Amino acid sequence: MLPKIRISSQKSISPQIYDFLRKHITETTIVPGTTLSENALSEQFNVSRQPVREALMRLSYEGLLSILPQRGSVVERICIKELEYTSFIRGAIEKECVGNIVNLEEKVINNRLGQLKKILDQQRNIAHDDNLRANYLNLDDRFHQCLCSFSMSDMPWKTIQSIKGQMDRIRFLSLEGVSPVDGITDDHEEIYNYLKERDIENCQKAITTHLHQIINVHQTIVQKYKDWFTFDSLQAMSKRASQEDDSL
Repeated sequence: MLPKIRISSQKSISPQIYDFLRKHITETTIVPGTTLSENALSEQFNVSRQPVREALMRLSYEGLLSILPQRGSVVERICIKELEYTSFIRGAIEKECVGNIVNLEEKVINNRLGQLKKILDQQRNIAHDDNLRANYLNLDDRFHQCLCSFSMSDMPWKTIQSIKGQMDRIRFLSLEGVSPVDGITDDHEEIYNYLKERDIENCQKAITTHLHQIINVHQTIVQKYKDWFTFDSLQAMSKRASQEDDSL
């Protein structure tokens, strides 16, 4: 049973339901294979079926759900190949965004750098409590959103947000001992320092390395959470491990 949600009459209903469901899917409250019924959700949220349907469709576009006729919506398992594509696309977007710094006024640059520094300070001082993963990943998103803001458009971050659902689940799972938050913050600080020095080439390299870390840790995550991954992903990892053994 999902936690309760208070639907605000002051906002559009569908985005609220979307945000709620996406949060619980990416933060692993709703596990892969779970069936989400349009009727049951509309009853739980005490709303009509239309905004629920719209939210489910949006989640399906992001690859988090499969909508099956007469069966409802099923939460998808994580596909490693899609994760690799997402990392590549996301890196390309973020690197282009920071590259736009050469076209900005100094006042705008300093404003963005100040925002990045504030987020870094919050990451360094975050409480290591039961809410660590959710709170840290919120700050992580804010950091990368701020990088995208060097483009002077909200379109790059909206694009990234629409494709990174699979990555968000891996990120959430990896913070449970696989990817310590201090190491991620160190990466962010390196990116920030290069930007501050206007060393765009090394900043872009640091972004690539940072975003590729999620690919580097996925094998450990797959071993720990096999039920979360597609059959093809498990087969590919097994084949890769076999090839590495043969090369020894």
